[in-house]
Amino acid sequence: NLALTLAQNGNQVLVIDNVESDIDAIADHVTNAVCGDPTNEMVLRAAGVASYGCCVVCLGSDNMQESILVTLTLKELGIPKIVARASSEQHRKVLTKVGADMVVFPEKDMGRKLAYTLAKTDVFEFINFSKDHSIVELKTPRRWAGKAIKDLDVRKRYGVNIIAISKAGSSDDFEIFTDPDRVLAPEETLVIIGGNEEIVAEQGWNTDGMRIVGSPNAAGDGYR
Repeated sequence: NLALTLAQNGNQVLVIDNVESDIDAIADHVTNAVCGDPTNEMVLRAAGVASYGCCVVCLGSDNMQESILVTLTLKELGIPKIVARASSEQHRKVLTKVGADMVVFPEKDMGRKLAYTLAKTDVFEFINFSKDHSIVELKTPRRWAGKAIKDLDVRKRYGVNIIAISKAGSSDDFEIFTDPDRVLAPEETLVIIGGNEEIVAEQGWNTDGMRIVGSPNAAGDGYR
């Protein structure tokens, strides 16, 4: 166990997990153990994460979206070094893009890896991490242009998260989103992560020629 080994070597170790039994089992062996949702920024702040020099994101392979969000939050909190666990090469690329300083592959069995890249157009790219979650790169939908991210409330309305936005005039140089008051411009490129079902649930989430790997018929009339 990573946390136990670090503690046994004299390091100050904080563990955050939402499984109470796991926290109870390790609480006496580390500096501090907190039962809470690690994807919640308030939980991280209350636990004192910002005072640590290194954070390790060890969420399982079924929690890709959560691991990316936690890594992004830790980066925004100013953690000097972030180590994250990946389950595929594409997962590693996104973790690195959102702030991970080091990405590790603890699993030896790569047979379950699902990382498909669809044909890139001038507008978007689709990366399918698993049968359930994907990363979408697309031009700002027309109905989103000119609106602040907080007003769009895409997480509540669509079940997705904006994790990066292209810098002005560039389609491949991204800035990590931090300001909810940021207004989206028409020609910017967004990087969005979410469940496949949520992405294709609304007709407005379908783009000409867009499909999710494993769902070849998921295509529609474009973001409106």
